[in-house]
Amino acid sequence: MAEFRVRVSTGKAFGAGTWNKVSVSIVGTQGESPRLPLDHLGKEFNAGAEEDFQVMLPEDVGPVLLLRVHKMPPALPCLPWPLAQDAWFCRWFQLTPPQGSPFLFPCYQWLEGAGSLVLREGTAKVSWADNHPLLQQQRQEELQARQEMYQWKAYNPGWPHCLDEKSVKDLDLNIKYSTAKNANFYLQGGSAFVEMKIKGLLDRKGPWRSLNEMKRIFHFRKTSAAEYTFQHWQEDAFFASQFLNGLNPVLIRCCHCLPKNFPVTDAMVASVLGPGTSLQAELEKGSLFLVDHGILSNMHTNVINGQPQFSAAPMTPLYQRPCGGPLLPLAIQLSQTPGPNSPIFLPSDDEWDWLLAKTWVRNAKFSFHEALTHLLHSHLLSEVFTLATLRQLPHCHRLFKSTGLGIGGFSELIQRSMKQLNYSALCLPVDIRARGVEDIPGCYYRDDGMQIWGIPSSLETREALVRYVTMVIFTCSARHSAVSAGQFDSCAWMPNLPPSMQLPPPTSKSQATPESFVDTLPPVNATCDVILALWLLSKEPGDRRPLGTYPDEHFIEEAPW
Repeated sequence: MAEFRVRVSTGKAFGAGTWNKVSVSIVGTQGESPRLPLDHLGKEFNAGAEEDFQVMLPEDVGPVLLLRVHKMPPALPCLPWPLAQDAWFCRWFQLTPPQGSPFLFPCYQWLEGAGSLVLREGTAKVSWADNHPLLQQQRQEELQARQEMYQWKAYNPGWPHCLDEKSVKDLDLNIKYSTAKNANFYLQGGSAFVEMKIKGLLDRKGPWRSLNEMKRIFHFRKTSAAEYTFQHWQEDAFFASQFLNGLNPVLIRCCHCLPKNFPVTDAMVASVLGPGTSLQAELEKGSLFLVDHGILSNMHTNVINGQPQFSAAPMTPLYQRPCGGPLLPLAIQLSQTPGPNSPIFLPSDDEWDWLLAKTWVRNAKFSFHEALTHLLHSHLLSEVFTLATLRQLPHCHRLFKSTGLGIGGFSELIQRSMKQLNYSALCLPVDIRARGVEDIPGCYYRDDGMQIWGIPSSLETREALVRYVTMVIFTCSARHSAVSAGQFDSCAWMPNLPPSMQLPPPTSKSQATPESFVDTLPPVNATCDVILALWLLSKEPGDRRPLGTYPDEHFIEEAPW
């Protein structure tokens, strides 16, 4: 007989403790022990507790390979059924033999209902036994269980696959939003909703009366960044800078040849280029950049308050003076088809014509950003990576921690984008070079991103694997933060990034007025809905932490850390 000490750590989250009964079986090279109850007088496994138990093995099982954890609800003699299932979040087990160093078995997951869970030791101590039949069998059983738990299904053609569950309630606790975060999220949302309701804004379906009236909503939870946007939103330099460092810094690319469907001339843009400068010369210098929203052509649009909405697919060339100075817009064409009904708007045009054209570009940027840069690239693809990790990798695997228009229009836009999405577009260094923005000054998305990115399209070498994993980590963390964290700041002053447009794009110049500009913007209730949602997202209660900070200690030796 041998006496082992078992130390158990329970998570600190709300509801992490359990009344259920827990026992363990120790698996060694010579067999497996019977179930060994972990039991004290009173309640064990309180949230945040670390507790010690002494267990006695009746027979020697040889060098330890695995720890099998069993959880069962308690049954009372007077009841024909067991008491309610009670989920438990276990952080880790530590097993100390009569002689020798302790073994650490990381868990860091919820255990729901009755059942068993197999844990591998968290260091390299048992690497000598990696080919032991018991370990190989355990790996196969775990892989099969994971693949059965996380089944894929196709949602829509052209969309990423998703988890085959009917609702969020059916998700495993380990991938579900925590109860505490959900409660906090809805409490904050409730207070903001009441404030807008009292102001009478959520029920107003008509247009805003003026830009001055719109300031009523702007003062809702105003931030310093939102204030800066409000002060500078009409400036051309600020308009252009947002393509480098705003919510959608992934579309601007160097332009060496203007598209044939954008017939801009030297005379049109002379006021920006300056005397004696030609478009061709600046194209050859690499001083011109293009933002093309062509993927939005002929999109199906939403209906808001019974009124159809409108969209555009603009092209916007930008100019960076070789001698320095701010990036500036040269012109705007609001469609992909030039002609009499699709004029090229210029900075030298009437103030309201030019401002309206820029606002249409901003609306296109909102749609592209929310559907593709944010939802598709930073959420849906991240979830695909997460599900693949959950299905294929055990918790002790080093890569397991690598792991954040209307609905119809979004769906259509995502399907269009998936047809042309490629691996290189997700790799920041390759994407920066492909878009030709490696030398443009003031691109903080590039500069900061490259400091986070790791290392230099197959996975046949260690270097290729490192590059792929770096892409996954960057997409799920730094890229998402870059395109998500500033949403409220950019949209709090709605004309800077309008979510919808109520009037069609202009087909001629000299028609825009302050009144028609405001009438084109989203109605009051739609404005409030979007700003409220983005404010909530910006205040999402979370457990965000810097890259390289891992409170879940799946490993204790230096190399994987």
